[in-house]
Amino acid sequence: MKRLIVFSFLVLSIASCKNESESTEETVVTKEVKENALPEGEQLYRGEFIYLKDAAVLTTRNEIYAVEINDKMRELNEVAKALKKTEFDMVNVVIHGTIQPNPVKAELGEGWDQMVSITKIIEVTPATSANVIKTGKTLDIKEVK
Repeated sequence: MKRLIVFSFLVLSIASCKNESESTEETVVTKEVKENALPEGEQLYRGEFIYLKDAAVLTTRNEIYAVEINDKMRELNEVAKALKKTEFDMVNVVIHGTIQPNPVKAELGEGWDQMVSITKIIEVTPATSANVIKTGKTLDIKEVK
């Protein structure tokens, strides 16, 4: 009887191990499909976007890029206008784009080193101000010394 219990325990443990390896393979295949979805030469960028008069900027976690002013950038700006409270607010974006050297930086010596050319707009959401502290208290100028 003890042998039957030990044998059944071993069979169950071996059978459960086989199921885990199959599910892992499915996960790997799904990740590979998502990575291959980008066209060649394009990358996915997440960051904050702002456009003022004649300059557009994308600030990612690690880099700051100039944004090429083209039809896709103007389309992104139109969507961003609806989400902004003021003209100087940034919006969170997820875009596909290509990197190239900034021609303005080469010509005038001003601006960011690299420029993103937007090829596809994935997502636009309003930015949250994490650096702003709201106390609810107003301060009268007479109180400041």
